[in-house]
Amino acid sequence: MNKSILLASFIFPERLDWFLNYLETKFNVTKDKVFCYNNINDDSKIILTFKLLLPEGKKIDLKNLFPNAIIIHKKGTAFYTINALNKLIESKFGDDIGNIDYKSYQVDWSEYQDKMILIDKKELIVLDLKRVF
Repeated sequence: MNKSILLASFIFPERLDWFLNYLETKFNVTKDKVFCYNNINDDSKIILTFKLLLPEGKKIDLKNLFPNAIIIHKKGTAFYTINALNKLIESKFGDDIGNIDYKSYQVDWSEYQDKMILIDKKELIVLDLKRVF
């Protein structure tokens, strides 16, 4: 049984063709399975999202194979990391709420469609995305 992980990789636009070729030759991920987004506020890098299928029990060295990639999750067209989701919940519901059961809080995902929620240097970052392909 295969395990699927969703990744987002931040690359320079001039590396797009190389990266798509790398995904196809090394991991059998074809271009039609890769989605490209522009960060509306910063066009220095593009964001590619794609799934990798891993055989059950097989480990992968993501930092070595994809140095500029992170594991993400998705709700509609909203992308997020687990740590960023937890930080978002803390910011929405107050950071003095003590030992938090994060699963008991509901996020209004309609506010975050076409966005990517990340943490950078312990700060919550919400990127506005525009899909290219």
